[in-house]
Amino acid sequence: MKLRHYQPLLEEFNYDAFISYSHYDKTWVKSLHDRLQTKGFSFCLDDKDFLVGVDIAECVVKAINSSRKVIFVITEDFLKSSWGTYEVEMTRMHAFREGRESMVIVILMYDIKKDKLPKALKEIWYKVVCIVWPSDTEAPYNSEDIFYEKLSIALTDGRTQMCENK
Repeated sequence: MKLRHYQPLLEEFNYDAFISYSHYDKTWVKSLHDRLQTKGFSFCLDDKDFLVGVDIAECVVKAINSSRKVIFVITEDFLKSSWGTYEVEMTRMHAFREGRESMVIVILMYDIKKDKLPKALKEIWYKVVCIVWPSDTEAPYNSEDIFYEKLSIALTDGRTQMCENK
């Protein structure tokens, strides 16, 4: 059933990234989106880009297909979500079928440990860019500014392939 919506990836992309997250984290993701959008990045988010009346699984595949990267915001609520797991599995399948293994960015929130991640994500961990949200702001080099700088660098990788008429 999961493979039923599979489509080959496009060569040009409409978005820098599709952001996959739990709806319980919507406020934080909106803040992330707004801050990075001011730096010129474009994002696919379910709330603003999924079409009403279209099957959600089809929208997820289209979002992955039209994005250069996929960002997973990993929280406890994301780990409980079956849609989060579905999005990870579809991204892994697309990435490896199309030779785009480096398309995955993981944001680990609130001290989530790697062993709690979905199996599909652990299987590609060696190719994932992982950025940890700063939980201890007193630690050196552990600030929100540095977090956003690292994320911007990860999003910029491969950006020359972006569709010019975006």
